[in-house]
Amino acid sequence: MEDHSKLIDPKNSEQKKMKFESARRKSENYDKKLKRLDNTFALFRLISIITFLAVIVSLFKNQSTSTNFLFIVLFLIYCLLTSWIHNVIQVNQKKWKALSLSYQLSILRMDRNFEKLENEIAPWHKECISVPKGHIYSSDLDIHSQLFLLFNTCSTKNGSSKLFKLFMEAGINPCDNKSSKERSLKSKLLSKQSILLRRFESLRLDENFLQKFYKENEKNKEKNNSKNENEIIQNQNISENKYQFHMRNIYSFINFLAWVFILLPTLINFIQNPNVELLIQPLFLYSMFLLFGVFIFTPVTEKAEKISQSSKKIEQVIKALSKSQKSVQSLNLSFLEPTSIKEIDSLNFLINLISLRGNFIFWITLHIFFPFDAIICFVIQLKLKSIEKKLPIWEEELYEFDLLSSFARFHLENSVSHFLTEEERNLASPDYIEFVNMGHPLIPEYNRISNTLKLNKTSPVILLTGSNMAGKSTFLRTFGINVLLANMGAPVCASRFIVKPSRLLCAIRIDDSLSDGTSYFYAEVKRLKFILNSLNNKNNIEPSIFLIDEIFRGTNNKERYIGSLNIIHSLFNKNSFGIISTHDLALADINQSDTRLRNMHFREHIENNKLIFDYLIKEGPCPTTNALFIMKQEGLPIP
Repeated sequence: MEDHSKLIDPKNSEQKKMKFESARRKSENYDKKLKRLDNTFALFRLISIITFLAVIVSLFKNQSTSTNFLFIVLFLIYCLLTSWIHNVIQVNQKKWKALSLSYQLSILRMDRNFEKLENEIAPWHKECISVPKGHIYSSDLDIHSQLFLLFNTCSTKNGSSKLFKLFMEAGINPCDNKSSKERSLKSKLLSKQSILLRRFESLRLDENFLQKFYKENEKNKEKNNSKNENEIIQNQNISENKYQFHMRNIYSFINFLAWVFILLPTLINFIQNPNVELLIQPLFLYSMFLLFGVFIFTPVTEKAEKISQSSKKIEQVIKALSKSQKSVQSLNLSFLEPTSIKEIDSLNFLINLISLRGNFIFWITLHIFFPFDAIICFVIQLKLKSIEKKLPIWEEELYEFDLLSSFARFHLENSVSHFLTEEERNLASPDYIEFVNMGHPLIPEYNRISNTLKLNKTSPVILLTGSNMAGKSTFLRTFGINVLLANMGAPVCASRFIVKPSRLLCAIRIDDSLSDGTSYFYAEVKRLKFILNSLNNKNNIEPSIFLIDEIFRGTNNKERYIGSLNIIHSLFNKNSFGIISTHDLALADINQSDTRLRNMHFREHIENNKLIFDYLIKEGPCPTTNALFIMKQEGLPIP
């Protein structure tokens, strides 16, 4: 066996971490500066508006009506301008804060600091985790815990759900080579767009985005808890929707007429004859229209706000891609087409106008000069009607883009990872496996030990022996996780990886169950039976890879040997490769009569009365043991 095993050079990883740390500090400094500016400007805005208003009130009686009207208009413009400036400062401050956190998360992911990463998970992260009972590899390979935590950098809940579903299914129903290849090519292309990936991840870290998510989530929970509401939604038909659409349009027209014939003449008369008493009755009458309009237009505004969750993200991606349109044309995203961009921009512009309703005083004042609700809600209703059919397609593309971005970030943050090449895919065969410098994705690069191995059908099963803590279980998981990542089209932690998309059958982490009344041994027997049945099933045409850790560890030596011997023989001549680890060195003798079993091992050596492990796989059965040494070191009565 050619020796490619090595410890990853820590320099590349450290240089990248230093780069990220420098960017994090820069972002943090901008965040602090803008936070101070935000506080200063908020105070200035409050004092200046009060002062401006006091000046207008003091001069109101001494000026002509046209001058007073001009002052009011200028005051509104000033309020709008200062509000816009303040909003720009706050948005930029939160953007830099999110960027700072994004760089910090990159460093935590590179260090595999899962404890701190747990504190910064997306609010929907745990909701996306749904492991079917008895899943054949999720618990064995730490998929739903640490691996999903490492990869889930998605900025949308649907993107995270799609990613987790792929983790759960790619080892059971491997993606065809075309699908995984397409995903790999697109992710590799995205990994070169580091600024885009950073901005996109910052979306889910932005405080405004999180507030909107929690608000929307609470609304969805309320709706789910209300059976009557659900029945109304489910029974709502097309004719009712058309009826509501036309009714809102009619009301918009009536509201506009009310402003033209009630409020506008009153406003003109007030300018000519400034008598406040003349305003009371028309304003009261028009306010009734406004209050009634709030109930009429609320479904439209709520729908617009819900759609904005996707349209705003799409707009953000469009902005981030504006300088790299040519490099991402091969992604074939319809929402990046010029016509789609215009529609999304116009929709988001209208949604931003709706947000002005949040300022009650400004909203009321605005209606004196302009029938805001009537016109805006009429226009946005027409816009929603034209864009509703396209938005689901754009959303699905966005979620796929989100998933691809998570693969791209992993590649960007892990310099030794790579997407499978065309050559590797062409060489992949059901009769051959090769990996070079393969390491465990959940171990930091600077601590990761990599191994190299070639397998063919003359010896499809490896019996892996070794001392305690030598690395057998870790090696099984390393192989299994990288096979799963290759199936998905994600980057693998190896410099060369030639494996046909394969089903994964694992018996690594098996637990007893008090509720089901099953012991550890019985649970293992059931798992091994499932693996054998799966390999014997002629409907499963894909090749399989089985990984069995410490076979029959839950029973006595004699019966363990007999059971293991027969299981190993039954695993030969299947459409599969496999690795079986054991402490039973007697099983290594099978190789003397049947070369379909290949002996390999991990070992240790003692240095200065301490166990030293190199975690490098070697040919042949393990020549050493360490159980008695460990017992003695821990103070047990061993001579």
